[in-house]
Amino acid sequence: MSEEVWLKEIDHTGDCGFIVEAASMEQLFERAAFGMMKIITDIETISPAQEIPFTVTAEDSLALLRNWLSQINYYHITKEFLFCRFKIDVLMDAYASGTAMGQPIDYEKHMVYTEIKAVTFHGLKIEHHKSRLHATIIFDL
Repeated sequence: MSEEVWLKEIDHTGDCGFIVEAASMEQLFERAAFGMMKIITDIETISPAQEIPFTVTAEDSLALLRNWLSQINYYHITKEFLFCRFKIDVLMDAYASGTAMGQPIDYEKHMVYTEIKAVTFHGLKIEHHKSRLHATIIFDL
C-alpha cells in the first residue's frame, strides 16, 4: 500500500497532525512513528545503520501509542538521532516493545524541518473501520 493511502496529513491550528491507517495495532504503531519522523525530516536520506530498542507502558492503548511516539521523539531530540524504520515486537494492552532503526544526524546530509515539542492527547484517537484501524495524532510543534 502506498504511503499516500495510509498516511494523511490534517490541518490543525498551530500544530501538526495526521491520520494513519493500518491492518493491525502493531502496524498502526509502526506507521505512526514513520509519519512522525516524516514531519521531522526527509526519511529517504536516513540509513537504518543502528537499531535502538524501545519499551513503553501505559494504562490504555491511546496512552501507549502516545508514549511510544514520545519515547522515539525524546531519543531523537536528546541523542540527535533520526529514524527510518520501526518494528513492534510485543504489543499488549499496557505494554509495547520494539525497535527503531536509523542513524545519528549528519547536518551535511540531513535536513531537520522542525522539532516536535510533544505528542499530545488532544484529538488523539484510535478507531476501528471495518477491518482497518485509524489513528488521529496531533503534535505540538
